[in-house]
Amino acid sequence: MASFALWAWPPAAGAAPATPSLQLRTPGGPVKLHRQNRRVQLVDLPVWVAATGGDFELRVSRPDYDSPVGIAQTDADTGDVIRPLPADTRDDWNGLSAFLEVTVLDSADNAIRQRSFTFCPNVWDRQRVDDSGPALPTYPTFCADGLSFFTKGMVWGLDSGWASPAFDYGANGVPTLRLPTGKYTFIVRVASRYADLLDIPAEDAEVAVDATVVDTKREGSAARPTSRRARRPRPAAVVPDVSDPDPSTVPDLVALPLWSFTTFDRNGRDYLGFAATPWNAGPAPMVVEGFRRSGEAVMDAYQYFRDADGNVVGRAPVGELAWDARRGHQHWHFVQFASFTLRDAAQMEVVRSRKQGFCLAPTNAIDLTVERAVWNPYDGGVGTSCGSQSALWVREVLQTGWADTYFQGIPGQSFNITSLPNGWYYARLEVNPLGALYEATTANNVESRLVHLGGRPGHRTVLATPWHGVDY
Repeated sequence: MASFALWAWPPAAGAAPATPSLQLRTPGGPVKLHRQNRRVQLVDLPVWVAATGGDFELRVSRPDYDSPVGIAQTDADTGDVIRPLPADTRDDWNGLSAFLEVTVLDSADNAIRQRSFTFCPNVWDRQRVDDSGPALPTYPTFCADGLSFFTKGMVWGLDSGWASPAFDYGANGVPTLRLPTGKYTFIVRVASRYADLLDIPAEDAEVAVDATVVDTKREGSAARPTSRRARRPRPAAVVPDVSDPDPSTVPDLVALPLWSFTTFDRNGRDYLGFAATPWNAGPAPMVVEGFRRSGEAVMDAYQYFRDADGNVVGRAPVGELAWDARRGHQHWHFVQFASFTLRDAAQMEVVRSRKQGFCLAPTNAIDLTVERAVWNPYDGGVGTSCGSQSALWVREVLQTGWADTYFQGIPGQSFNITSLPNGWYYARLEVNPLGALYEATTANNVESRLVHLGGRPGHRTVLATPWHGVDY
């Protein structure tokens, strides 16, 4: 792990990092736990993991898709490494593997169940334990993104003064134990290896809860809170037009390979469906707004530039948005954002997807460790407004660190391969294909993936070559 610390977050020379850590907390018992199918869901167990000594932060990252994923505890203010952690402390991208150990004692204090569980600090249901930290939590609300094969970096953490439930509805499913009805004592402890790694004292590493397990229907869980609004940046009275925006105010649009290829036929035609996941590596969000021309189904589009505080510092015209009323579309087309093509061995275009319109929104976290990455994209006060046919205005936003995934699985969006012979082709995604958008670099705007078409009319097949081990 020493090499990981060097390429990920080198500590500042002579720095003396603080050592925030974790502790277990419980309001006490006794409590009542309900069984379902003879299993007790531990999400009802009132045990919390709280930050101590400051903001507790872990960064999980890889510099590229061919390198192993590393994990380290980092300083929340500087990102400097406090201590690297062994690779096997990660449960993939899901959290800290086997962090919590649960022992169940019966009424005679006999241990009848023992099991270890992964812990993810990034959950919805966080609560304050004191007012030493922010009024609202700042870390993401999940540990693993749904497209973890594209993930390059995540931040796991707990703010000072905040705690997360020890057991939550995680990527591995609901944590449960098989138990008969009766009275028990649940001993929850931090695994000894983590207590040693994170300097957790014995009094902070274990709690006990008395519980009665009953055989009744489980009541519906409380609805999870909706995203909260963060402090809004100050409004700009007049937005100046600029032609050479500051590099710190523009995004970096990055193409990832097309994936999730599938073939299907409709009305005697063969199609190749796919998914696309372009993302923004920052440092600034990509914000485009369209304003309706009077009496026309056209909007004039402007890219807005924001500084590190979120303030609008300029704008530039970047083309038009047009309403497309065709079936399967019915949205404002933003042709400046991306194009999808199939190309032959000579890289000549043979088929173009008619998917043109994007209503950009953050769907997948790719790298939340990049500069100015947004950890909670729906809390920033600036979100996407796709608009309807009668709209006067739309806004499309892709925050730093995030991707927008689209599945092109209907005719008109997927590739029409009816007339293409079997053989090898390049499936290509290009972001900012017209060069109309301002961004940090265009060197990473194109990604091609070699695919093979086979089969016969009505029953075509597709095989995609792996991309850095990704074979989806």
